[in-house]
Amino acid sequence: MKRHPLLYFFPLAFLLSWYPWVIALARGLGHSGPNPLGVFAAALIVTAFSQGWSGTKDLLRRLVRWRVGIRWYAFVILVPAAICAIAAGVNFLFGAALPPADAFKAWPGLVDRFIFIFLFIGLGEEPGWRGFALEHLQRTRSPMASSVILGCIWALWHLPLMGSEFAPAVIPAFLLGLFAATFIQTWMYNRTRGSILMQMIFHSAVNTVGAGFVFPMFKGTDVVRLWYVYAGLWVLLAAFLIATGKLRSKAPSP
Repeated sequence: MKRHPLLYFFPLAFLLSWYPWVIALARGLGHSGPNPLGVFAAALIVTAFSQGWSGTKDLLRRLVRWRVGIRWYAFVILVPAAICAIAAGVNFLFGAALPPADAFKAWPGLVDRFIFIFLFIGLGEEPGWRGFALEHLQRTRSPMASSVILGCIWALWHLPLMGSEFAPAVIPAFLLGLFAATFIQTWMYNRTRGSILMQMIFHSAVNTVGAGFVFPMFKGTDVVRLWYVYAGLWVLLAAFLIATGKLRSKAPSP
């Protein structure tokens, strides 16, 4: 485990996350999503056994690393909101129906939704995927290669949600957007000195603004089109970072 911690982490992360889905399938109860906290639990277990208290303390310290500069707080909040807004605007240009006035009444509940997602999904996933897996992948691989590997595994981890939370028509767009976001999050992680907190806020903002506010405004083919526009915007941002050399090295830019 000390020599190859990822060989233990990935299977354990799936096991501790997928058990609700496996149990539901075995009992014929239909779909059940993964438990995000299983990813964090796997990271803590493997870190404790492979690196002891010093490694565990480092992981927990990066979990609350908040001194990263105000621009990063702006980025992790405003970029997800901007991409959703642009995607919605493009969708309207292509003929999507305008949402009813009461569709905007959901915004006061976004703070509560953000807090829940932050403490369940953000805290559950990001310490494991970025704080543990990405950290270890980049010790022997480039940020680009690490992102490709992690993006594939992260996409596979969402398998229990395919066909239930994500309709078949939007699955390719969801996976494409998720894969692109992996490169963006790698860049963020390396530029914020390994701050897991920034990853948690970013992940929570993406889920809150998208699934919690913008996407429910559209129905039928309009929401399918929105998904593909939305994914395309994340791909463009990831491609920009790659093309400008932001992912060539792990070292933070000056």
